[in-house]
Amino acid sequence: MHSAVVPSETVRLPVRRSVVLAFFLLPLALAIVLFTLESGPVFLLCLAAVLPAAAVTMFAARWIAPRTSRSWTSSLLAVAWGAGAAVLLATGIGAWSAEQAMYVDDQGILREAIPTMWVLTPVVEEVGKGLGVLIVLLLARRLGLRGVLFGAMVGALVGVGFAAVEDASAIAADIAANDLGSGIVTGIVRILTFPTHAALTIWTGAALGLALDAPRAWTRPLLALAGLLVAIGAHGAINYGNVAGATDQASFFTALGTAFGWILVSTVVAVTLRLVLTRRV
Repeated sequence: MHSAVVPSETVRLPVRRSVVLAFFLLPLALAIVLFTLESGPVFLLCLAAVLPAAAVTMFAARWIAPRTSRSWTSSLLAVAWGAGAAVLLATGIGAWSAEQAMYVDDQGILREAIPTMWVLTPVVEEVGKGLGVLIVLLLARRLGLRGVLFGAMVGALVGVGFAAVEDASAIAADIAANDLGSGIVTGIVRILTFPTHAALTIWTGAALGLALDAPRAWTRPLLALAGLLVAIGAHGAINYGNVAGATDQASFFTALGTAFGWILVSTVVAVTLRLVLTRRV
């Protein structure tokens, strides 16, 4: 009787693992192929250039969750979603929503009904990243991994993956549109602000981690929505900085300062929560 049960269990588990891996890794492979076809091998070089910043941010994000409450599998799946599915969703839905928001006024001028940069883009990107956070959290609960700190870690790691591909693409596009020097400047700025997406999605992850363990069912969607709205609002504020200044230079430093400020705020909150909550255990 035992020999009939064990083989069936050992057959099912690899199938489930292969499905999960395909679900996360195929979009990642597709994203890398599409961006390489668009920008050429320079995209891969730019991706390699941002990997050190990604690695540092990744290890910092993993510190948020206690050592007994994290796994490399969930961490790598989170990064894979951010660099793959989340980027594809942001690119596809972002382009479609931006097109739908355009209209021609009475003077024949093309205008935006809804600002793309600081309204549509933050919503699309944060929802796409947040969906991956939720999926990873639900999968990880099977292993007993849960809680606000674990959620914050997963959220930050999804942001790491997203930032790696987005930043590499931006650097490659700048090199193609201008020259290598301009691309290097863009690369320096992007690397310095690399943790921005992690500092945004960490709020969605923490809120989802808290919501999934909330004792009252009616509070769960409210908690999750609150974290998502914080991420969207902060993302919108950072992007708005790009057009808020009286000059292009003023806008650049406004956006840069807002990004650094939000990274600092998120870091202080994350470290404080980690120290306080782990001390209670």
